[in-house]
Amino acid sequence: MRCEVDCGLLAETLAVVVSTLPNRSTYPVLQNVMLEVADGSLAVAGTDLDTFVRKRLALGEKSEPGRAVVPGRKLLEMARELGASEVLIYTRDTSVHVEAGRNKATFAGLDPAEFPELPKLPEGGEVELPIAAVLDQFGAVSFAVSRDEGRPVMCGVNWEVTKSEMRMVATDGHRLGLVRQKQKAGATFKAIVATKLFGLLPRGQEKVTVHCDPGRFGMVTEDTLIIGRQIEGPYPDYNRVIPKSDKPSKAVLPIDELSAAVRRAMVFAHPVGRLTAFGFQSGKLRLEADTPELGRSSEDLDCDYSGKDVRIGFNAGYVLEILRHIDAEKVRFELQGPLAAAVVVPEGGQPELEQTYLLMPIRLE
Repeated sequence: MRCEVDCGLLAETLAVVVSTLPNRSTYPVLQNVMLEVADGSLAVAGTDLDTFVRKRLALGEKSEPGRAVVPGRKLLEMARELGASEVLIYTRDTSVHVEAGRNKATFAGLDPAEFPELPKLPEGGEVELPIAAVLDQFGAVSFAVSRDEGRPVMCGVNWEVTKSEMRMVATDGHRLGLVRQKQKAGATFKAIVATKLFGLLPRGQEKVTVHCDPGRFGMVTEDTLIIGRQIEGPYPDYNRVIPKSDKPSKAVLPIDELSAAVRRAMVFAHPVGRLTAFGFQSGKLRLEADTPELGRSSEDLDCDYSGKDVRIGFNAGYVLEILRHIDAEKVRFELQGPLAAAVVVPEGGQPELEQTYLLMPIRLE
């Protein structure tokens, strides 16, 4: 194997592939990446056995086909520090030589036969989607994914595509994010996808083709192949927990003003739970936070409000995360009462992207 490749592109590619490698493993080969030169391109692949990713880089004419297996993180560290425009990579037996400028290094590579085989793409429905739309939806809900590995089904994003709509849902039981938009598709699927798979998608490209069967999930772009296992188990019935009342109390506020006020209140909120009281009444929202050993704060904001007075407690950090992910100038809170979940939606946001957030209250003393 022999090839010459742009050093910056190599580092960018390795950064993506290395992110799939396990931090620890009883299989040393999983700490490595596969380099393969064929058909005028360099393919870089890595896996943790649950997720497989392969990215391709175009090469010039001066390349020789072949394969090599090298330590992924160490090769990435070296590529980032070379400071050269081009890097030459070639093999002699299982040794992998890397040369850039005056720097020459040799990695003791492994036998390529030891590296896990590339799995086949799922044979289920095949759907082509705009990458920008997929990443926008993921970015709008991913903050609500659970970090509790005891509930694995909530550690992923529920992704559904019908022939007329695409939607994603994420929840950790305390807050929920749901986004949907009209999207024509030639097939349908429903899958619970690990968040790290979305992080492997390249930015700046136009389309991704999704392959899905009951157990596995695959995404293909012009230079990237991603295959992973679906997270097993039924996803919570999110439609059932979203309040359906058509006459809730409603409050509309500017996002920038509300965000700044919540940050100020959070200074005095208890670090555990960050409890902040939101007092909604005609024309006004009062924010109150209190930590006995520290002190308390109170602030009034102008608010376009209709309905009964409601005083409800929220985790201020959760409120801020929702506000950060709403692409609009104003936000609307829909309230059923002090112990019921609040619905938070953009007021006059993007018509093509419908965002709905659910925020569970904290009981006030």
